[in-house]
Amino acid sequence: MAQQLVRVLGLKESISMTIGAVVGVGLFTCGSSQVGIVGPWIILLTIAGLLISIWPCLIYGEMGAAMPCAGGTYSFARRGIGRAVANIAGWNYIISSIAIGAGESLAFGNYFAILLQELGINGSWLDPRAAAIVLILVFIVLNYFGIKQSGRAQTGFIFFFWACAISWFLYMIPKVHVEYFGGIAMDSLPPFREMMYILGLVWWCFTGFETSVTMGGETKYPQYTIPRALKISIFLVFACNALFQWFLVGLVPHEFYGTIAVADAPYAEGLRAAGFVGFPLILLCIGISIGGDFSTINPCVAAPARYIYSMAEDNALPKFFGKIHPKYKVPHVATLLVGAVNVVLILTGSIAYIASVSLVSMALCYVIGCFSYIGLKKRWPQIDRPYKAPLGTLGSVVSIIVITFVISFADRSAILTTACITVVSLFYWYLFSRKKALPLPTIEEEVGTFKEPKEAKMKKLNRQYRIWTWIAVISSVVALLIYLIPLL
Repeated sequence: MAQQLVRVLGLKESISMTIGAVVGVGLFTCGSSQVGIVGPWIILLTIAGLLISIWPCLIYGEMGAAMPCAGGTYSFARRGIGRAVANIAGWNYIISSIAIGAGESLAFGNYFAILLQELGINGSWLDPRAAAIVLILVFIVLNYFGIKQSGRAQTGFIFFFWACAISWFLYMIPKVHVEYFGGIAMDSLPPFREMMYILGLVWWCFTGFETSVTMGGETKYPQYTIPRALKISIFLVFACNALFQWFLVGLVPHEFYGTIAVADAPYAEGLRAAGFVGFPLILLCIGISIGGDFSTINPCVAAPARYIYSMAEDNALPKFFGKIHPKYKVPHVATLLVGAVNVVLILTGSIAYIASVSLVSMALCYVIGCFSYIGLKKRWPQIDRPYKAPLGTLGSVVSIIVITFVISFADRSAILTTACITVVSLFYWYLFSRKKALPLPTIEEEVGTFKEPKEAKMKKLNRQYRIWTWIAVISSVVALLIYLIPLL
């Protein structure tokens, strides 16, 4: 029993973990800063980001429901392609997810410093890196003492964030200038190559949806929970991105776009430049730093630790990283390693570089995931698939082509870094792990057994799913319709 994860995460926790991992540093730093370059056209790029993400989400929903275990793409790739490629996926996901957490921690330091200034507290002495490191250590402790507590805290962070966001939306909507949505002609947009680079950064605001799959070994009724969480989460992420971007466009005059484009905290610095100080800025910074940042850092500690655990169990990483705490039932050694790598990345102090590396590494992971889907169809056709993605094979091929094309325009230093990570992972595999590779366990041995809900429980799960579906649909429709207001 000491070496088993426990299934304690429900639909609510899976959604909050996924949304938390996605909505954060991307939207509130690199993603929103692109408003300073493309203005209102940001919505078209955001819709494109959603479209790029939908098919991979459904594909991962099918694989996650069929093989609900820790490790996500690593576990799928070792069966669908082979262990060497699985090793590449594992290393890149770990680095990407940790990078998101490190970038989020730095973003917290930036927004928190502005919050202190608005409260009249001299925060000039506060180094954002020091605040980020302290915050990471807090979340390492939280995750060390059990996923159940971490899941509950995650739900609290998400609901706190949405409470602050909705309150801020209602307070600020009378101050939105509809005329700010006009005046930018199509020929004023950047050239194609730069637009593709911007699209990549906007799409980064959608990456991380694999989190609920990665936590599959700790999810209750995963055959239903995982695909449902993915379908709901991707549209809630879209709604959040689109709504916040709408307010940034509608509140900040065009003459301050240059400030937004280079800002470390675009929302706070954009509002300040436009003269919105005091209460609206304080509320925004509280929501982003405590709700948004906390809800991203938490799963970005939990998820890569599960990858490390899964790879260590398979002898792809040193065996001691696969230890499960006898009392708290978490991969505690892997969790401590995640904290150490976070500290190293935080010390670089560069959100832009961290973001670019995370984007390219996660994209490579998703490409491998789509290839794995095709491989699993051919190699393991007998696997029970409780959920089936529509036109999954076609979706995998299209996703591979589209993601590869978009990422080809990414920052060259980030592409080089990801290439180095890939080479190191292969060297490690061939030098240290290849001869230690264990025979593949059966699906039953790997995922264990999970209960089929009784009739009353199934009705409750379906009711919960319908409620979340309506929330996602209404939020997405509102987020789209609100952009039509300037045209009326």
